[in-house]
Amino acid sequence: MTIKNRVRFALALMLSLVMALTGMSLATPTYAQDSSTLVVGFAQEPDSMNGFYSAMAFAQWANDLVQASLYDFSDKLEPVLVLAAEVPTRENGGISEDFTEYTVKLKPGLKWSDGKPLTAEDLVFTYQMIKDPANNMVQGGSIRDALESVELVDETTFRLKFNAPKPFPEDLIGSPGLSTILPAHVFRPIYEANGTIENAEENQNPKVFSGPYILREWKRGESMLFEANPNYVFGEPKIKRVLIRFFPDTDSQYAALAAGQLDFVPNVSEGDLPRVAASNPDLKLVTVFGGYIESLWLNLQEEGKGPRAGHPALKDVRVRRALRLAIDRETITRELLAGATKPTDSIYAGSPFENKELGVTPYDPEAAAALLDEAGWVVGADGVREKDGVKLELRYSTTTAGWRNNIQAVIQQQLAKVGVSVILEKYPASEYFGTYANNGVVASGQFDIGQFANNTALTNPANVTVDESLSCAQIVSDENPSGNNWTGFCNAEMDSLSQVTKTSLDPEERLRAAYRIQEIMRDEVPLINLFPRGDNYAYNTKRFVGEIRIGSGVGNQWFDIMNWQLR
Repeated sequence: MTIKNRVRFALALMLSLVMALTGMSLATPTYAQDSSTLVVGFAQEPDSMNGFYSAMAFAQWANDLVQASLYDFSDKLEPVLVLAAEVPTRENGGISEDFTEYTVKLKPGLKWSDGKPLTAEDLVFTYQMIKDPANNMVQGGSIRDALESVELVDETTFRLKFNAPKPFPEDLIGSPGLSTILPAHVFRPIYEANGTIENAEENQNPKVFSGPYILREWKRGESMLFEANPNYVFGEPKIKRVLIRFFPDTDSQYAALAAGQLDFVPNVSEGDLPRVAASNPDLKLVTVFGGYIESLWLNLQEEGKGPRAGHPALKDVRVRRALRLAIDRETITRELLAGATKPTDSIYAGSPFENKELGVTPYDPEAAAALLDEAGWVVGADGVREKDGVKLELRYSTTTAGWRNNIQAVIQQQLAKVGVSVILEKYPASEYFGTYANNGVVASGQFDIGQFANNTALTNPANVTVDESLSCAQIVSDENPSGNNWTGFCNAEMDSLSQVTKTSLDPEERLRAAYRIQEIMRDEVPLINLFPRGDNYAYNTKRFVGEIRIGSGVGNQWFDIMNWQLR
């Protein structure tokens, strides 16, 4: 089936689902769609309700409904104060002259959903938990490595001291830097009893919240029901309930949206934007800069150090470069993604820190074949390359998202043309992005090529992908189970440059470091960038009073949900 035929087939399938749904509901909602209940479609089910223990975007988005940040970011990437009384700066005394000390003030009179006071003591406890490696948190590593101490000043004030200058407060105290604020009165007894909060029941079934909603019910595999939190800092939201329904099959999700059974859907892929827009004239599509890059992550792990090692061919940079040359990314973005995005070799694509002179590696299967020949991988009688009796056969895995599976099929065909055999695998997101301790697919190395997106630069050049997902110190292993580097790639120069982007007080020096990082990534190919992705949302205009403001999924898409109102 050609690329275009595959797209036509997907559209026809969705239209048939829409027709079927006019007389049948996909699932019976817990509450009817009325002015009190917002019904949301998620393509993935969260794996944890503690933001420190999940690498899933959908888990973080569910957490953002129930956990308040010190401050969020608007759809214009401007700070929005939530629990903090002010964003710390040198001018207001919140940041020391050398940027190594932060004094943060909370608004007075804050409360948890159970009525207990939310104070600076909760923040101190949270940072103490981040700092303690016994908690094995998969998020917060950059804070843990930088933090020297946290001090309680008074009921509404705490102070952080760092081991180097930190010019970007959002990386350390704002959204997205601080995943969750832990209620000390809930987690401290657990920590004191067990020496860790890693296995706390509250990570999966929390009872106390600081955000606009509380989690009332979680039907695994089906839905999550949230109810308005009367103790939220801004008061009770106008929308009384939020019902999130899970759709592992995105075609069914879009069909439910077209049929009017869903009000709001985040994470619409670029390739699905045209068909979603055409499915119902009442749907509005919104794109916010998200800083995501969809990529093919290559398993370079070493044998015997924890995760399964990737195919030995991937250790050779010539093979990695050949794979990139053999993939026609331009055709993929044009035909599978309706031209909504373009290929890139920059992990900073779309941000002010992108090196525009970096260029994009062209599709060149002949050059790819030549590199593979040079690396000693020769075509065998069956058309598959081999070396020393080992076939060049790669396990290529991703989530069950239909648009990703379409890309998989095309890349499989393209790599076959240069003698690389590919075995396609797809997994539910909860399995795919699971932790190393829970045998998550990518964390435990059960892949050679893994396709997913990671957020890169949002408001500054301190790049999450570089700083955590490709950092030497973050390589996951038996000794470092909470590490975020699942590829096993390690480059000392890039680690040093990453520190410059995080700590230098000279903007030009930071930018030069970001540019050099992009060159290293292009040359070493620890991953193959496919294309940048925005945060794409769809909502039914007939259900909302006026237009709604939606933020980046990295900075909190629900930042303005207090002002959302349903008809």
